[in-house]
Amino acid sequence: MDLNSLPNEVLCCIFDYLPWKDRQRVSLVCSRWNDIINSVHYLRRQRLVLYNYGKAKFFSGVGVQLLCRQRSIEFYSNAMLDTEELLDTIIKSFSTGSAMVQSLTLFLRSEHKLAFGLLVANIPNMLHLTELKIHANDALTNGVHIDSACLEKISISFYQNSLCRLNTPRLHTLQMSVRYRSEMDLLSTVSAQLIELKVSFISNDHLAQLFSCDFSSLKMLSILLKNDKYISYSVSPVLLGPLDRTGIFSRSIVGLEKLFMCTIQNTFDYQFLPMFSHAKSLKALTINNFKMIGEVTDLINGFKGLTYLNLEGCLRIDPAKTLELPGLQTLVMPYKQLSLFSGTPMSMLTTLYYKNTAKDQTNFVKQISNAFANLTFLCLQHFDNELDTTAFLHLNLLTKLRVLVIQNMSVSSHIFVNCPTMLQLERLVLDTIVTEVSILDVIPARFPSLQTCVISNCFLYLIPKDSAKCYMTFDELRRQMHCCRISTKGSTIFTNHDKQR
Repeated sequence: MDLNSLPNEVLCCIFDYLPWKDRQRVSLVCSRWNDIINSVHYLRRQRLVLYNYGKAKFFSGVGVQLLCRQRSIEFYSNAMLDTEELLDTIIKSFSTGSAMVQSLTLFLRSEHKLAFGLLVANIPNMLHLTELKIHANDALTNGVHIDSACLEKISISFYQNSLCRLNTPRLHTLQMSVRYRSEMDLLSTVSAQLIELKVSFISNDHLAQLFSCDFSSLKMLSILLKNDKYISYSVSPVLLGPLDRTGIFSRSIVGLEKLFMCTIQNTFDYQFLPMFSHAKSLKALTINNFKMIGEVTDLINGFKGLTYLNLEGCLRIDPAKTLELPGLQTLVMPYKQLSLFSGTPMSMLTTLYYKNTAKDQTNFVKQISNAFANLTFLCLQHFDNELDTTAFLHLNLLTKLRVLVIQNMSVSSHIFVNCPTMLQLERLVLDTIVTEVSILDVIPARFPSLQTCVISNCFLYLIPKDSAKCYMTFDELRRQMHCCRISTKGSTIFTNHDKQR
């Protein structure tokens, strides 16, 4: 068969299966293949990773022209040598303003800093660069000065104290780790222009300094508080009151729409919570690994406009407190927390992500239907015990359910045998589950109106109990549900003799 008789779209699908190095070799076959492989279709999503794993020729097969046309580049400096060839190629590639790089990632993990510094120095000449990531293990004695008229997104992580300065007027998204006071100073200089901020802290002292920043443009704030056991810190105690002496923080977060707060080992100081109560425009709230004491519940209840709430990892401490969020539409439910929502009807809630630790699962669907009668989307994930045969006895109580997702757990092969017929269900997703192939037998009968069935990354075992019985296969499932789009990507049926994909 002559591959050149195929249209470009088909050749693209074929080349998609080749790794980057093989595609570069194939591009030498003819001018047509070269044009396809070096088209925007590939360049905009492929990533060139530069790493001298052999401590020899760093730029083996990588020349100036190739670097200039790449949209995404990752640069590792831990094992490379600052050779004249390397430095000369960097200068020729990035100093003229002709490089097309849009995303640049720099990893500094050794003393080879010349090339690293040369790349940073040439950032002003990268006229298409919109995203920059810098991660450094070593201390940068001269600091880092990032000067760019086009940068929009920056990610910074320094494991040793290194002064960083930004001159980036178009910056709107910042992700950073705060380990030193200098990094909080950096954040305060750009805070007013940020729309999205993701920041991780290792100390409540540093977190307290966040409340002196101006976030007048901020729409999304993500805070992670964790301990870093590999680095020693010496920080002075924080005077907790008043935290917001000037009122800048409380006034500037009024327009905040999304707030994510996660604490590791419950290290978050709860005296900080009132500072976030000023975010009156909040629509989405994620609070992970918190103890649900009265102050946390009161804070959540204060956000009357919430449509999304994620309480994963939270433990309920105060049983007298309930959540009253009548406008909530999407909920990520922690273990055993249904009683949190017993006070107010949740008529607007249509999407639920649910986990369960109980061995007896007969009534959990009934409890869900009583609390959230209008669910259209239900995702069951990460159960501590196998999803057993009685779990869906009352699934028909969810009369508006359109999508059912089961993922990341072991599932009884008879789960659908005891399930009532669901005429309204349109989409069924089985994602990364382990069970027997007989789970497929009754799907056509139980869900006759399915439009989509996704069986993704599942491990289905065929354990013959009757040699005369014909067991369901993926092809047979498709034959019986000819009006349903069925995907079995990454899934395998294991038999005694072979396996079917």
